[in-house]
Amino acid sequence: MAQRKKFLFKIVVVGDGGIGKSTMIQRLITGKYIAQKITIGTDLASYSVNLSDLDVRLQIWDFAGEKRFRFFLPNYSRGAHGCLLCYDLTRYSSFEHLSEWYNIVHDNSNPLFILIGEKYDLAPIKRTVSQKEAEEFQQEYDIPYFYETSSKSGFNNEVIFQELTQAILEKRNLL
Repeated sequence: MAQRKKFLFKIVVVGDGGIGKSTMIQRLITGKYIAQKITIGTDLASYSVNLSDLDVRLQIWDFAGEKRFRFFLPNYSRGAHGCLLCYDLTRYSSFEHLSEWYNIVHDNSNPLFILIGEKYDLAPIKRTVSQKEAEEFQQEYDIPYFYETSSKSGFNNEVIFQELTQAILEKRNLL
C-alpha cells in the first residue's frame, strides 16, 4: 500500500477588525457559529483536508484587523502559501481597505489569494458592497477565486478551504 503524502500549508487570513474572520475560522473548525471577540495580535488554528492520497494540514494565521497590530503582518505573512483577503459585505470601509491588506501580504509573500465577502446572511438587507464591485476588484488584482460566505449559516465555509487547498496543490504541481 502506498504511503499517503503529507503537506503543511501556511494560510493567512487578513482584513479589517470585526468583519468575521475569526468567526469563519471557528465555524470551519467546530462546525458551529460561535461569536468571537476582537483578535489581539494573531491567533493560530489548524485544519486538516484529506484529498485522495494526500493529507494536508492548513496552519491558519488569523490576523487582528486593528491598525495598531498591522506592523506584525509583513513578518507573519512571509512564507504563506495562501491568503484569504476578507471584507464585510455590510461595511463598505472594509472593502475600501482591501488593497492595503493585499499589498502588505503580496509584498512579503507569493500566496494564492482568495477574495472573501463575509456576512452573506446579512446581505439581503444590509449589503453595501455589490458583487459586481467585488468581481472588479478580483479582476484588477488578478485574484483567481471569490466567495461570499456566512459563518452563521455555514454557507460556502468549508468549500473555501477545500478550494484553497486544491489550488495551492495545483499551483505547486503536487497533484
